[in-house]
Amino acid sequence: ESHGLVERLTREVVGLALEQARRWRVAGRRLRMSVNVSIDTLERLEFADYVLAELDRFGIDGGDLVLEITESRLPSDARIVLDVVTRLRLRGVGLSIDDFGTGNSSLAQLRDIPFVELKVDKGFVHGARERATLSAIFRASVGLAHQLRMSAVGEGVESLSDWEFARAAGCDLLQGYFVARPMPAEGLEAWERAWRSRELEYSR
Repeated sequence: ESHGLVERLTREVVGLALEQARRWRVAGRRLRMSVNVSIDTLERLEFADYVLAELDRFGIDGGDLVLEITESRLPSDARIVLDVVTRLRLRGVGLSIDDFGTGNSSLAQLRDIPFVELKVDKGFVHGARERATLSAIFRASVGLAHQLRMSAVGEGVESLSDWEFARAAGCDLLQGYFVARPMPAEGLEAWERAWRSRELEYSR
């Protein structure tokens, strides 16, 4: 961001993500892809054109792509950002507010941008079962997401305790090292087999 390169990087990542989504679809897997996007990128009107053209090029439905908005700063022109995200939402592209509860990810953003997903920051997830304050903040965030008809995602799930607590709190999706560490696309099948075995054990 500080060197003006983030838009080029984002475009590259979006293209790679959609290309992989197409590979999975050909193999019989329909998986939703999430890509981090900075406010810098969303302040460029042509970014919406790029994303929509890439969806068409790879034959991916808009609903199979989620853009996670990471906010290291507030937008300099919120009207442009709203224009861009509205065009994307009209094609079904999902919008997620990342790291909710920290930095510039705030209630004002929920008010102004048509998000479909709220990702609770890991600082309010890991260890929340043992700390009443974190537990209250996490449960309130999940409740807020559901009242706004959004999916709630818990970040930073790093232990069985985190997993059980977040599931009991009604979280829709969980993310963190307890579930999986970063992996190449070709490692998905092996992870899935291992995870299904673990999940059966945890659900007993």
